[in-house]
Amino acid sequence: MKNRLRLRYFWIVLLIACSIPERASGQGGPPASIVTEPIREQEFNNQIRLVGRCQAWTESQVVSEVSGVVAGINAEEGIYVERGEPLISIDTRRIALAVKAKAAAERQAEINSQLAEAGLQRIKELKERNLVSETRLDSAMAWAGIQSARHGQLEAELGQLKLELENCVIRARYSGFTGKRLVDVGSWVTAGTPVFETVDISRIRVYVDLPERYFGHVALGSEVTLERTGDSHSYTGTVIGTSANASAQTHTFPITIEIPNPDGLLAGGMLVRATLTMKEKFTSFAVSKDAIVRQGSSTMIYTVIDGKAAPIPVTLTATAGDYVAVTGDGLEPGMPVVIRGNERIFPGSPVMTNPPSEGESTEQEPEVSSVETGS
Repeated sequence: MKNRLRLRYFWIVLLIACSIPERASGQGGPPASIVTEPIREQEFNNQIRLVGRCQAWTESQVVSEVSGVVAGINAEEGIYVERGEPLISIDTRRIALAVKAKAAAERQAEINSQLAEAGLQRIKELKERNLVSETRLDSAMAWAGIQSARHGQLEAELGQLKLELENCVIRARYSGFTGKRLVDVGSWVTAGTPVFETVDISRIRVYVDLPERYFGHVALGSEVTLERTGDSHSYTGTVIGTSANASAQTHTFPITIEIPNPDGLLAGGMLVRATLTMKEKFTSFAVSKDAIVRQGSSTMIYTVIDGKAAPIPVTLTATAGDYVAVTGDGLEPGMPVVIRGNERIFPGSPVMTNPPSEGESTEQEPEVSSVETGS
């Protein structure tokens, strides 16, 4: 096997060296310092890659809770607002006058209730000495109850008016981005009139259509990796819902995924590539993502043969966490693979292997997954 690998390495070196002659001329330099990690065999989960559609976690229209004329616009379209920040102001003059009048009536009712309660106490004292009739006592108790109820009613009506006065400033219900403004200064609004659109993208829902043959193979709570077109960053989410009813048109089952989005790099309406982890497992090779070297359309890893860097073309079949599942001719368990310093080496360059730096381990056993493309 080693002789075969040396022969294969010779031809690879010859082909690559022809494409990068400026590197070949530098082979007389000192050995490049590298760190290696052995290829291992381990268990993998199958995966399926599907196209997903992003949707904002919350998307709603903020409505007015009072009637009145729009007096001011407090927020622009397309800006981030915290929960409670003002969006629209309603003219408060009419409601402020109503609050003042109701407050006076409530104060009068409070005084009447206090007088009626004091009168009731006097009647009770007289009744204890048999100086008044039972009918007079009943009347006094009824009158005190009426005045107390009246005071309670006006107190509630005053509280409602104060709430309406407070609601004249329409505020954001949650932290997020403003959308389209639906009213302007001078517009008349009533309770329930939409005034602003808002959207929360701190989390994102992603919907994917699972082909019928994979139904039951994706578990709730399983991890999902997403990639956006033109973005090398990957996002990690969780399956939070699986439909038990297939679409009548496509015969696929909708899957719902939750993706944390603290940086706001995902938005509603985006298309993403979602890699879902399935339940089936098998065994294959795994290497660190740091071992992967891409040159044009070629993907390779570097091993070390006789103190020199030797490239091996590989195909990536899966990824999970910091590890990648690979296939390729000549791969063997325990074969050293360059994970640090591979940006400084080329086929045939002399190398010097160093131990991993402190805190860096080569004994991790990550779970990775083979990828299928759903249709």
